[in-house]
Amino acid sequence: MTNNNFFNEYNCILHNVERPSRYIGEEFGSYNKNFDLVKGKFLFVFPDKYEIGISNFGHKIIYDLINKQPDLLCDRMYAPDKDFLDLIKKNNKTLYALESKRKPVEFDIVGFGLQYEMCYTTVLKLLEMSDIPVFSKDRTDFHPIILAGGPCASNPVPLSPFVDIFIIGDGEDVNIEVLRKTVELKYLPRLEKIKELAKIEGVYAPEFPKKTNKRIARLNYSNHPIMSPIPHFSSVHDRAVIELRRGCARMCRFCQASHINLPVRERKKDDIIELTKQYVKNTGYDEYSLLSLSSNDHGQIEDILKELNCYYKGSGINVSLPSQRADKFSLELAVLTAGEKKASVTIAPEAGSSRMRNVINKNLSEEQIIDATISCIKNGWNKIKYYFVIGLPYETYSDLEAIVGLIEKVNLKCREIGLKYPQITCSISVFVPKPHTPFQWARQNSIIEIEEKIVFLKELKKKIKNVRFNFHNPKMSQLEAYFSRGDEKSSNLIYEMYKNGAYLESWDENLNLDLYNHIADKLNINIEKETTKEYQKDDILPWDSIFYGVDKSWLYGEYEKAKGAISTVPCEVSCNNCGVCRNLNTKKVLSC
Repeated sequence: MTNNNFFNEYNCILHNVERPSRYIGEEFGSYNKNFDLVKGKFLFVFPDKYEIGISNFGHKIIYDLINKQPDLLCDRMYAPDKDFLDLIKKNNKTLYALESKRKPVEFDIVGFGLQYEMCYTTVLKLLEMSDIPVFSKDRTDFHPIILAGGPCASNPVPLSPFVDIFIIGDGEDVNIEVLRKTVELKYLPRLEKIKELAKIEGVYAPEFPKKTNKRIARLNYSNHPIMSPIPHFSSVHDRAVIELRRGCARMCRFCQASHINLPVRERKKDDIIELTKQYVKNTGYDEYSLLSLSSNDHGQIEDILKELNCYYKGSGINVSLPSQRADKFSLELAVLTAGEKKASVTIAPEAGSSRMRNVINKNLSEEQIIDATISCIKNGWNKIKYYFVIGLPYETYSDLEAIVGLIEKVNLKCREIGLKYPQITCSISVFVPKPHTPFQWARQNSIIEIEEKIVFLKELKKKIKNVRFNFHNPKMSQLEAYFSRGDEKSSNLIYEMYKNGAYLESWDENLNLDLYNHIADKLNINIEKETTKEYQKDDILPWDSIFYGVDKSWLYGEYEKAKGAISTVPCEVSCNNCGVCRNLNTKKVLSC
């Protein structure tokens, strides 16, 4: 479809929706390849709003790598807001790819990026509005292969009736391999095609279940984008993003990202500097972010920032980093990242007491947290952000008191040395047990337990004037936990919620908890019973067929160590024998 034809056909819709620029494509930096001149066509679908999806780094990698292949094409689609969706339906139109304006059914593969469990109903709605049958079994030989990858693919069971194949692990190489194979097998019957795709390393097909090892990619200069589409309006992370490292050797016991992304792989200092220069130059951004689960663990992070700061001096181009770890807190690093702004510093203690931090394997002392905070205040930062998690395994009310106690000790130290109290914001989330972590066996606190803990913290906070608490919605966290560890029954709940209008549920205003409770009761699903259940050591878990390289016995050993508040040494210090290098014939890659 030409642009003129597109605007003529969708004119009445675009003129009656909020932010029509979400739906027109033609962004600076987009590829816009000729649809008819390529062999393989991949549609990357991000099941959330445009401004969220276009910021996602994984989406940028896949989009760039496929489009670098002369004979392949990757187009994009995001979940439209409800006003657009309603008008599409009213006018009997279908959804379309952003650049080519082609229907999703015209692609060889439609691939969903699964970042969050609360996007599952949105996936089904996007399939429906693309004229693709929601259930895999109802698709014909003429429908595209439906693929899904990302963190939520770590438990493929909830979406197994709806997705043909899941990508397990890194997507850099495997998505191209799958696309080429799909084109090669174009004329085979659908099930035969899926059966052949399932033979590719890192591909899991629910129709042909088998133990599937994750795919691991090398972090080369060539597989990192130095250009990406620039949105027509500000997105949630409106900056150039450069990945420092993948994986985290700390292996906090609640953290899925650290366990499924092992081994740690660092990019070379010179590559990071050159990638940053090229990305900023090509996009025109005035800010770049150095992305990692633990940025200040990179062996050459200070040298990288010094060189980049020198290069961008006087240009108005700034850098941002994720939160710093207090045990490796560097004032020099904080100064290098702040420039002239000094807006706020973020530190993630995760738990208030030293005992609780040992339980989760955070390996942080109270002294390290306080010293890092005071160092920031002394040097001009008056806004401090802390991240905490409540409802963790083996948590007591003393551990909750320690959250407030930590802030009181910071204030006391300020008073002792004559510093003005900082403005402290505590972002407090609810523990969600995740597959492939030591806490995958653990129970989640009930809603009543979490609400009581929130009331307890709010009461303690009243005596402290310079702190604000932001709590995550515990009911949404409960649903996240249910789908995170979901078995076959969870698929029925997803489908029935979708049929009853559930869509974009990652946004609080779209989450209908009463409807969830009603449909769960109808399906004889007790969500609270499932989420507060503790699995036993020898239980077969729904996600056991997916293997990220870490021995299940090692994970359970870590769960046992958590009971005694015994910490484990990070693998950067010495090998902790988790098994990933041995099992997947790989090794960690450090820059120095």
